[in-house]
Amino acid sequence: MKAIRLPLLGLAFAASCTPVPDRVAFSTAVPAASVQNIYVTTGRLPSTGEVDLKQDRNAKTRFVKYAVSIPPTHALGQIEWPDETVDPNTDFAVVGTDDLENSKGFINRIKAERDDEVAIFVHGYNNTPSEALYRFAQIGHDFEITSPRILFAWPSAGTATGYVYDRDSVLFSRDPLADLLTQISRTTNKEITLMAHSMGAHLTMEVLRQLAITGRRDVLDDLRVVALLAPDIDPDIFRAQARAIGTLPDPFVIMTSSQDRALNLSAFLNIGRQKVGDLSRAKDVAGLNITLFDFTALADGSNLDHLVPMTSPAAIAVLRDLVRSDRKGRPDLSQFDIAPDGVIRARAPQG
Repeated sequence: MKAIRLPLLGLAFAASCTPVPDRVAFSTAVPAASVQNIYVTTGRLPSTGEVDLKQDRNAKTRFVKYAVSIPPTHALGQIEWPDETVDPNTDFAVVGTDDLENSKGFINRIKAERDDEVAIFVHGYNNTPSEALYRFAQIGHDFEITSPRILFAWPSAGTATGYVYDRDSVLFSRDPLADLLTQISRTTNKEITLMAHSMGAHLTMEVLRQLAITGRRDVLDDLRVVALLAPDIDPDIFRAQARAIGTLPDPFVIMTSSQDRALNLSAFLNIGRQKVGDLSRAKDVAGLNITLFDFTALADGSNLDHLVPMTSPAAIAVLRDLVRSDRKGRPDLSQFDIAPDGVIRARAPQG
């Protein structure tokens, strides 16, 4: 029995996580579309070519600005992928690129932006650079983010069977993300809104820990909002990371769902231990200055209920308010119940 358990688990994992091809599509912008400008820092740019994952990860970082067209028919929370031929009237499309060449060119461009803050997104496990680019374009559009948007695209395998590869890629990517945050903090005089999904949240916590223990508290102080969406982190590791970080950025938000089947599978791989993205009790984060949102009631079965914070209209409204509010602001919680223990739980949609 033991000999077949892991292969069967691998088959179940692969069957439940359908990979998205690395397939950005290039087109010309149409007047009715909305264009999201996304700065991308990565070792592997979005493309249409196949990637040999057996080759070494690329340690050389690229910096490119993409203009992503959002179709006028866009539905909140969705990515409208093209079937074969892209049509910017109905599909996401790349309508412009600008190679910034190096970190100096990138930082100079960020410094020239008028806003006094930037929004950074760290994607999760099983993501291609193309999907991460389109997802952040969707987030930027739906969350109404007007500040410069930066995608940190770490080397995920982009396949459901690449879980161990992706966990190793988190370790590989700590220095580049720490350096990115440090450069932005120390050279642009801009505050940072940092959003991370799934395994990207594990990478983010590792980097915040690294900043703390290497004496870069000034960088942590420039983090205006940190939001972890369905974080794929063992609770023991999370608490150890939080202890090393010390005072967490405020606000520090975690968005969870007990119906997240992707995290349930991840937990199964981890001898059945829950992940932080499954937690729903205040005592799970007791002693930490963290706001816990429970989105279980918004689960609809799509995407293994792993993308609820980015695809549910109610969840999007909360994050939109968090991104746009000032330090003393509060998001609209009219669709939520605040439990006696402080956990903010979404109500099930009516009708």
